[in-house]
Amino acid sequence: MLRVRFKDGVTVKGIRAANFAAAVLILFMIGCRPQGSAPAVPPDLPTLPPALQLPLESARRAAADFLNAWVGGNYDAMYALLTTNSRDAYPRDAFEQQYRAAARTMTLLRLNYTLASALHQGTFADVAYDLTFETELFGAFSDLGRVLQFVVTPEGWRLAWTPAYIFPELKDGAALEVTNTPTNRGNIYDRDGGVIADQNGAILVVTLRTLKYPTDNPDACFEALAAVFPLRSAARMKALFTAATGRDFAYEIGEIDLVRFAEVRDAIEQHCTLEYANRPVRRYVAGGIAPHVVGYVGRIPAERLDEWLARGYRQDAMIGIDGIERFWESTLSGRGEVVLQIRLGAKVRVLARIPPIPSQSVYLTLKRDFQEAVQNALRDAWEDSIWGKNSPGGAAVVMDVRTGEILAIASYPDFNVDAFNPNTALPNAAALIKTWADDPRKPTLNRATLGQYAPGSVFKIVTMAAGADSGEFKLNTRVYCGGVWNGTPLGDRTRKDWIANTDQRQHGSITLQQALTGSCNIYFWTIGWELNSINPDLFPDYARRMGFGAPTGIKDIAEAAGNLPDPRTYVQTTGRAWRGSDALNAVIGQGDIVVSPLQIVRMVAAVANGGTLYQPLLVKQVGIIGSPSYVASPVANGTFNFQPGVLEGIRAAMCAVPTDPRYGTAYFVFKDWQGGAIICGKTGTAETGGLPHAWFAAFAGKRADEPEIAVVVIAERSNEGSYIAAPIARRIIEAYYELPITPYPSWYQGGLPSLTSDN
Repeated sequence: MLRVRFKDGVTVKGIRAANFAAAVLILFMIGCRPQGSAPAVPPDLPTLPPALQLPLESARRAAADFLNAWVGGNYDAMYALLTTNSRDAYPRDAFEQQYRAAARTMTLLRLNYTLASALHQGTFADVAYDLTFETELFGAFSDLGRVLQFVVTPEGWRLAWTPAYIFPELKDGAALEVTNTPTNRGNIYDRDGGVIADQNGAILVVTLRTLKYPTDNPDACFEALAAVFPLRSAARMKALFTAATGRDFAYEIGEIDLVRFAEVRDAIEQHCTLEYANRPVRRYVAGGIAPHVVGYVGRIPAERLDEWLARGYRQDAMIGIDGIERFWESTLSGRGEVVLQIRLGAKVRVLARIPPIPSQSVYLTLKRDFQEAVQNALRDAWEDSIWGKNSPGGAAVVMDVRTGEILAIASYPDFNVDAFNPNTALPNAAALIKTWADDPRKPTLNRATLGQYAPGSVFKIVTMAAGADSGEFKLNTRVYCGGVWNGTPLGDRTRKDWIANTDQRQHGSITLQQALTGSCNIYFWTIGWELNSINPDLFPDYARRMGFGAPTGIKDIAEAAGNLPDPRTYVQTTGRAWRGSDALNAVIGQGDIVVSPLQIVRMVAAVANGGTLYQPLLVKQVGIIGSPSYVASPVANGTFNFQPGVLEGIRAAMCAVPTDPRYGTAYFVFKDWQGGAIICGKTGTAETGGLPHAWFAAFAGKRADEPEIAVVVIAERSNEGSYIAAPIARRIIEAYYELPITPYPSWYQGGLPSLTSDN
């Protein structure tokens, strides 16, 4: 603290060393003058006669007006309290910009002030005050013993303003700045600690110094650098270095990967003397395990820079742009120590600081080797088949039925996340990104969670549950399942079962369990008509209970909710009333119903585990090895609560799909199954107006009474679910149980059915 006593006995207390410049100005202008000399007067102000001098209280009011205007962000009112010469020296826009720049740097939210003592000396008045800054990043901090110096003008008390009134050091050209210590981004591991993404990549940071760059032909140096670093123009570098002549100024030109550096080193070092430093960067194993889920990092978008700076990030920081990298950004990035300071040369005044937050690693529920096997199963199916040439893509999801943990999740086509990394070593990254953006197959779309598809006959699991649990149908209730449904009460058109287009022609008289195994449309139309006649909301309510028409609750990636038509609001959403034909479409998974593969696998897992719908989990734990800060637990966010025997009947019907030679729609795919696991499933062939979507949904376990995993596969616009999706699911199950991998069937190369109807 300084204690200043003037010759008239007035003492000003509380002026901190940081405000020494303001105190010196007061002493110089008021108290520090030779005996008998006139007070120092700013050149823009006349010496006023005593009759025009203003009372001290009015100076306090002027100070309060200025500070209130600052608190309210009223820069016009602040500016109006400046002297004429101050307004000439600092145009209105420049004045406001200095305050706004300081507020942005501090992440200022609001101000609070307290007026302290005031001193009146002739034509000058000094009002002391304390100021508290409330900021988004640093919280609240105070700057005490500040002084506003007013002078008398014909307009009243006015400020001879300089940037010192923001912070005293700014008058002398000091910089208000935020510094933060770089952090090492946390890794992403699989459930067993296998690396998926880490910071073990490396790039070179290229720096040019003003005292070292060639002076004989600097333009050649700038042009060579601009050719390698397109974001740096030769003209801009020339202007910067010319302005810094005579000083040792370091200018970071950019970052370059080691492969590219080896290619261009001779060209740039021929004209430039450069400095290099290694910097760790994000590395994705094998170009990205589960790229649609893990995501990638990138630079802070320019339009959101202020937002990220306010969170304590460096301007050059990498942030998560998509997937786990994005959803767990703050955990993975951590935060270094952040300091708000005023720097003037080597002198630094710290205003506020916040301590560092260590970065943490994220452990996924995925099994890395198995995830790769699932991705390869999809890739091989599409790339080594005739049907794959015309199919836009597909997806597969594998869930632990006991916990909701996702063990594998894949979409095809996929992409290489390294292309999105600003530090990528891929020489054609920009071209790849453009190719993916223009590709109508949408390779970057996560079909597993965002794909929206008619479920087809997979949805008959829901219909069987509704029919049996409602009591309207028993598991052994028989319905004659011929090739054509002649008993439709609508009379609008003849409805044919998928089997009518085969040599078998009909199923005959079958039970409800056999109807699911054989995927008989006629049986399920019968259920749909009966339930709709009792209550149109009955079937949709069962579908809702089984997880459809709403998000699954997965926390770590984006998902779509699908669509489940509601007879109660159907007219508002479609413009027409709900009809019996809508109910008939719904019970076989057609019409307005759309679902995601994630919703289907969650429903199948619940069928397998006894009726518990688990929130899908992708993150198993967070922290460092042996010391997790977070460990996931299974989260049940729904239950079926069906009548005894209903789920057992559904499971029995699904277990017959790959094993029953008479009714099983996937029997011909699994008839040579050698064991190692029990497989139960449901085929689906969803009409699209062209080639149908192929589905296969299954659960499996080493014991029939202990299901372990649920699997779903969809192949868009391909062929029947049994022919296309079931062989992919078989390969996935073989990979999970480490069984010999069966080659894809011969019909992948030709001879597929020409049918487009559901089964």
